[in-house]
Amino acid sequence: MASLSSAALLVVDIQNDFVHPAGKVGEATGDMSPLLSAVDSINRLIATARQVKVPIVYIQVTHSPELDAPSYRARYTRRGMTPEDLLCADDSWGAEFYDGLTPPEPGDLALTKHGYGAFTSGELGDYLRDNSLDTVIVTGVVTELCVLATVSGGFEAGFHVLVPRETTASVDIDAANAALSLIDKFYGTIANVDELLVDLQKSSSKRLET
Repeated sequence: MASLSSAALLVVDIQNDFVHPAGKVGEATGDMSPLLSAVDSINRLIATARQVKVPIVYIQVTHSPELDAPSYRARYTRRGMTPEDLLCADDSWGAEFYDGLTPPEPGDLALTKHGYGAFTSGELGDYLRDNSLDTVIVTGVVTELCVLATVSGGFEAGFHVLVPRETTASVDIDAANAALSLIDKFYGTIANVDELLVDLQKSSSKRLET
């Protein structure tokens, strides 16, 4: 059963190309308000996590023809994409963390992935097990891709999963809602961020005793 006294906070892909109005998604869609609202909620969660000593893991994705797996490159070909079309291209401004996100601090773990799920490399799972953490609070974007893949990967790796609804978003609201329904049905628990913030405060004394 999920335990906030042995939880880590995962912040997935809050990068310029995904959430900044001048990023590639913003240029293509125009309305970034759902994603920016999610960032605000994530920042609130980060602040409380720091206060109660919940470990925080910042995760970003980068892409390039050299880094991407053959399955990704084949998808680009099917969609007629060029290297210039890649979201979060390696070493680009688009791949950098969005400056409206509370940035990592010394002691936080920062991981880079080259696909959807954060558990694919094994490094995240090893870090959690090495620190006796059995629960992940998953936040970030976009709900129906990298968040869903991270949630399912965490579940398959044996971790309990919580997803605060207000801390994840997509420009495709219907797809995001469908992904949240899948998460709630098959992989974990959909939480309310305000209630979670209170519960984290309550769990802090137990965490500090262990």
